[in-house]
Amino acid sequence: MVKAIIMAGGKGTRLRPLTFIRPKPMIPLVNRPIIQHTVERLKLFGLKDVIMTLNYMSGNVKSYFKNGSNMGVNIDYSVERSPLGTGGSVRKAKKYVDKTFLVLSGDVISNINFKDILKFHKEKGAIATLVLTKVDDPSHFGIAVLDEGAKITNYLEKPAPSEVFSKIANTGIYVFEPEIFDFFEDKKGEVDFSNEIFPKLIEENAGIYGYVFDGYWNDVGRPESYLKATYDILNQKVKQTIYKAMIKPGIGKIGNIWTGKNIHMGKRVRIEGPVVIGSNCIIDDGSTISKGSVIGDNVFIGKNTNIQGSVILKDSVIKENSFLSGCIIDTKCRIEKNSIIEDGVVAGSRVRIGENSVVKSSRHIKNRIKILPDSIIDADLSVE
Repeated sequence: MVKAIIMAGGKGTRLRPLTFIRPKPMIPLVNRPIIQHTVERLKLFGLKDVIMTLNYMSGNVKSYFKNGSNMGVNIDYSVERSPLGTGGSVRKAKKYVDKTFLVLSGDVISNINFKDILKFHKEKGAIATLVLTKVDDPSHFGIAVLDEGAKITNYLEKPAPSEVFSKIANTGIYVFEPEIFDFFEDKKGEVDFSNEIFPKLIEENAGIYGYVFDGYWNDVGRPESYLKATYDILNQKVKQTIYKAMIKPGIGKIGNIWTGKNIHMGKRVRIEGPVVIGSNCIIDDGSTISKGSVIGDNVFIGKNTNIQGSVILKDSVIKENSFLSGCIIDTKCRIEKNSIIEDGVVAGSRVRIGENSVVKSSRHIKNRIKILPDSIIDADLSVE
């Protein structure tokens, strides 16, 4: 049975403040941790033996997944005392693999067919196969050039504009043979696949191939890509598990509306799907929740509040007559009445926003910040 190593040790600095209280792969995406979507997709293809490489806030992942039995998979953990890089983290977990294995980033959402990539890898007789995809802006990714037989002949990580020679990008999904570890030689500590191992495989003509994938792929590394992944799952551009229960269309209820349990809706509540609402939520009279919104468990939304394309994580309170658009509100926040939260705002856990306040677009607010009533916030607040 092919095993899968999921790299889940990163700090996710570009997603702060959401990653101050959890590692990036554990950020809820449509009310499930990002990494859970990957585990569920592996299981769909019969890949039930998973190794997670951890570092930052490792206990958060272990306490959630435990040994994986509640999800029908087997999970082992490889915990790094200090960051070892992509290559170093996989090398530390090599005791768990003795034949062909998958490696995936814990913050990627994709609809890749794992059987297809494994078949391609075997047919090529590869030591390493990189899943690649075409992108418009390759500056955030590794880029590759392939020959007619799909062998990678050139590779560069995060090129400057003047260095771009390809728009075929590395997705962070790999298939390896155990022989990959022979190319680490005596490297100690932090080792990066893209900067150290892949160039060496190319140089030695050791059998590194590229599988060009044209399906759905999203590197959930920034607030905008997180919201895009949310919208894409709700619009079913990529099939992921959502709640089984749905509200039947009717007066004030249109589109797909997935729900948890024990939801109370007041009078004249309007919901325009696709929307997800978690368990034990209260949506008070006259409120509107518009398409692209995800409401976590135990959220209270006050009277005549308007939520548009926003993510509100569990245990938060949004008081009456407030307006939220295209924002991310972390757990246990409290937004007082008559407040406006604009597009691109990310509020960390336990933020308090006083009544009649406005948070301007794209502002980031660190955990536990208290904003006084009648404030206008047009700068980031203590996000390092």
